[in-house]
Amino acid sequence: MATSREVVRDAVALLLASALEDTGTGAGKPVKTVSSSKVESLEGITPLVVVLSSGSGRERLTYQGDRASFRLLVQTWVRQSAAGWTQAQAEDALDKIEAGIAAVVEENQGTANWETLEYDGDSSIYEAVVAGVPYYVESIPLRAKLAHN
Repeated sequence: MATSREVVRDAVALLLASALEDTGTGAGKPVKTVSSSKVESLEGITPLVVVLSSGSGRERLTYQGDRASFRLLVQTWVRQSAAGWTQAQAEDALDKIEAGIAAVVEENQGTANWETLEYDGDSSIYEAVVAGVPYYVESIPLRAKLAHN
């Protein structure tokens, strides 16, 4: 049976949560929430990292089954400003989170869920307004290549 992209997406989200999510232990981690799917509301859960499915490739290998590769889009949402939170702090948080994601990718090149985890292009940063609240959003494309099955 072919591997589902969901398995890989959930595994990446779990690794990111472990490395970046502040669970109230005082470890100073930069993210409030990590999710493996879109969220209903951003209120109270940012900085947020979301891991989304972005496409698949299934290369046919002669007499050896196929080799899947799954594209994921990791989005970071950081509120630009709020009471006690400045735009400079938002920029700093965005940069710290990106560095944390890079470390997770570097440290998890091969796992039980994939043979290779790598960037699938450059990240991009843009501004979005949701429910009247401005956010910085960074989109980081990743590709997980699986061993043939």
